[in-house]
Amino acid sequence: MKILWVMCFIVLLQACSGITVSQDYEQGYDFSALKTFAWKPDDNKEYGLKDNELLDKRIRTALVDQLSARSYVLVDSATPDFFISYQLTVEQKITSSGVSGGISLGRSSYGRYGGVGISSGSQVRAYDQGTLLIDITETQGNTLIWRGTSTQKVSDHTDPDESAAVINETVGKMLQQFPPK
Repeated sequence: MKILWVMCFIVLLQACSGITVSQDYEQGYDFSALKTFAWKPDDNKEYGLKDNELLDKRIRTALVDQLSARSYVLVDSATPDFFISYQLTVEQKITSSGVSGGISLGRSSYGRYGGVGISSGSQVRAYDQGTLLIDITETQGNTLIWRGTSTQKVSDHTDPDESAAVINETVGKMLQQFPPK
């Protein structure tokens, strides 16, 4: 079941317009000193994806590409300026609609006509909402200094290129807020 939810997240619904992003960060932290990064050590599989290596690789590639485009350098050493990690969840949400109505007016060969329609039954729909968290932590003390959050409706897509494009858009929009100004 978990794999099914993760597969649903492979692509995020429609275009970038449905992506909601936000950030939280340590106020007063000197983000200008950050130049190099590495993946947070993950011996216990505390972050990332455990069940879908393809999606995990796409997200990791998008993160490295976006940070590199912002002049941060990925290093293999044990002493980068910061660690990066991510978490992904998919939850089922429910939405409903209330009362709706409509008015119809017209003319035909038999004369004028009109009508009023009212629907009082609500429609309940279930959808999947994906949440991607990107965490940036200090290497000394492992303190969280920045978190980006993205939420959006998700759906299934079978095209890997489309999945990668949506992931790249999402990560790019999130990292536009890093470093905070």
